Amino acid sequence: MNTLQRRFVKLQLTSICLKNFQCFKDSGQIPIYNMSIFVGENDSGKTSILQALDYFLNNNTIPSTFFHVIGDDIHKICEIQLTFIPLNETDIPEEYIVNNEVVLKKEFVLNDTDNVESRIYVKKILFERDELNQIESLKAPALKDLYEEFNLSGYTKVPDAQEVIRNYTNENIDNFEIRSDWAEVKWKDIAEFLPLFEYYGSSDYSNPQNIIKNTLNSVYRTFFYDSDEVGNLVLKEELALKKDEIEKELDQKIEDELKDKINSVIGKVENIGGDYTIDFAAGFNLSNINVDYGNGFHPIDNIGEGSRKRLCLAIMEWDREIRSQKSYRRVIRGYDEPDSSLDYRAQKEMFYVLKNMSEDASNAVQPIICTHSISMIDRAPANIIGHIINENGVSRVEHLEEDEDSIVKDFLDGISEISGITNSSIFFERCFLIIEGMTEYNALPLLYRKYYERSMPEDGVVLINLEGNSSWDKTLKLFNQNKSKATIMFLDNDTNTDSSVKNITKQSLKQIGIGEEFLNNIVYVGEKEFEDVFSNEIICRCLNEYWPKIDNEKWTEEQIERLRDDDKFSESLKDMIGRYKTESGAAIDYLKKPEFGKYIADTVSKDEISEIDDLKKLFNKINEIVN
Repeated sequence: MNTLQRRFVKLQLTSICLKNFQCFKDSGQIPIYNMSIFVGENDSGKTSILQALDYFLNNNTIPSTFFHVIGDDIHKICEIQLTFIPLNETDIPEEYIVNNEVVLKKEFVLNDTDNVESRIYVKKILFERDELNQIESLKAPALKDLYEEFNLSGYTKVPDAQEVIRNYTNENIDNFEIRSDWAEVKWKDIAEFLPLFEYYGSSDYSNPQNIIKNTLNSVYRTFFYDSDEVGNLVLKEELALKKDEIEKELDQKIEDELKDKINSVIGKVENIGGDYTIDFAAGFNLSNINVDYGNGFHPIDNIGEGSRKRLCLAIMEWDREIRSQKSYRRVIRGYDEPDSSLDYRAQKEMFYVLKNMSEDASNAVQPIICTHSISMIDRAPANIIGHIINENGVSRVEHLEEDEDSIVKDFLDGISEISGITNSSIFFERCFLIIEGMTEYNALPLLYRKYYERSMPEDGVVLINLEGNSSWDKTLKLFNQNKSKATIMFLDNDTNTDSSVKNITKQSLKQIGIGEEFLNNIVYVGEKEFEDVFSNEIICRCLNEYWPKIDNEKWTEEQIERLRDDDKFSESLKDMIGRYKTESGAAIDYLKKPEFGKYIADTVSKDEISEIDDLKKLFNKINEIVN
């Protein structure tokens, strides 16, 4: 176990699971990425994730108030489970690596006196024969029996025999029946291969010295450790020998002398052991960083709030550069509202500092960010964002589900490039209205405001135009998987035929995996298309207002009616206006769909909207979803 205690290996956190921890009853596996972002309302549970990491990785006991409570019901067993993957070859005992993962669990129990007890477990490969899992506790007769069974020779004394049998079973593990299960471990047995955790709360950004202290502490630690050929930090040889000497002395004091003293007054104590860690690098302390701004030295944070925030950005960049120069112990950094009180430009800069830090493998930093910043949320790949939702005192974390298709996964990374879609809108808005035309894109928001006397954004309605979007199928798959109850498609009726070029029939959508719940929210509009849903009288009013004829002539309903038998009403309408402009020399614009959408919506009244069945059906569906 000495190699385990002397070496810092590169473990990357891949998930966390919380049970009965604050507002989480059972979070399930919450994915953690190279950089992770958690969003949600105040008190939804964002900070709880950072606190759980802090209590686990800094080996602290949670307060009794952190146990999950609903009403008068207090759950008295709480768990924090962390899953890691090794990033390189390591000296972690092989039995701790199950399916290429290292899984640890810290269990807290609230006892009858309201004191909190804790235990740590590792998911471990175990032998079906229990005696092989307890080699350290076997006495001479049992060890001799195993020597005989395994055809081993040269039995000397118990400690040496235990080591020989342990090596034999590990080397021949394929010859034994094994299973994986939780096994209790001491903190000192796992502490040195875990990443550090640093928590930055909102107050820390007002105190830049704390950030400087953590960076300098990382530099200080390198004087006690060397880096091996794969980047692991190894305790310097002379210190490793000294550590062994100290541990033997401490264990002897506890296991022999303290045991004898306790037995002299209580008796019945068979064994006693200490769970401790020895860290030669724990002695660094920073009292002050002083800066001369031109009027003598003063503490670095003796500046205004806005300047302190900008100073933090510079310090974070300095930290990134320092960490890229040498191999440092891997660290998980929890940033709680790092963008608080920063202006838009500074929020953008902070996001890219953290992003660049997470992508630079030499930095060995894994940022986890809790934020309300729309600027940060909309810049991040959508799949690294966790949306924390609290309902009736219980929180859960939702991520956008990915399709198995790798193309859809790539699309999810760049979703913010699609017109009408942002990460923040997907996580926070109530209804998504998918259309495929500029007339609808310009007309529907105005029609909606007239109909309800409030805007789409006020009601949390996001309008998404797929016209000309080559990724329309991936967009539909994404919303089908994640927002099927909250998504409406508003399509021209002529797309709902097998002969249509677009062929967006329910059957064709089923073939690309769109489900029934999503399909039930499709509204087809018009005889053939959206533009023909308006009456001849309304269209005439619109044309006479915005595309007027000369010499007091008027567009007539008969002219409009003749266009309705054509294959494409909107195209015929454009051609009619274009011919008139060319032949008459009228100083009017050509009719274009975006402008027509705006002007037809300006022309129609609320009462007229209520008489158009397809629009009324659409707006009623939206109202059902948002309410």
